[in-house]
Amino acid sequence: MERKSTISEVFDIFADDLLAERSARPLVIIGASKVDHLLSEMLRTFLLPKCAKAKNQDELLDGDAPLATFSARIKLCRRLGLIDETLYLALERLRALRNFSAHSISFNYVNSPVREHLAELRKQIAVRRSYRWTKETYLGSEELQPIEELQCLLLTLCVLLEAIRKSVQPTSGSKSSLSIAGK
Repeated sequence: MERKSTISEVFDIFADDLLAERSARPLVIIGASKVDHLLSEMLRTFLLPKCAKAKNQDELLDGDAPLATFSARIKLCRRLGLIDETLYLALERLRALRNFSAHSISFNYVNSPVREHLAELRKQIAVRRSYRWTKETYLGSEELQPIEELQCLLLTLCVLLEAIRKSVQPTSGSKSSLSIAGK
């Protein structure tokens, strides 16, 4: 009988894959994709169940739906109080980096404007305890090379969002509004 992987095993596999990548452009795209997925899962957990049939896409979160974009998910998670302002700003910085890496011919983390985006992301993430934990857990205690620092920044965002995702409880809606709607 095949054993199902636990969430932490799946996350560790993702972390190993991210740490194996040694080029900045794919790192940013892969890291942002994981972050986008985690935001989507947080929203799926928190929001009331979809109205669409089980076999159909979620009418808010999938395809070309209103909350199917990275930007919309970041903003909604902030407005719902699932993430704080500093994490929101870091995710917006990652979104800008992801867009630049996906839509620019030239992408080098030592050149402007990528350098400035990374400096802002570093300023928002590297001061956190979760960054130090991620560094020690996944990269060791030595001084990081620039590509390793990028890996650590991205992995820290994923670690934070994974922890938040695990703590999110489904909403039951506004009891007073639902009561009025039922009359």
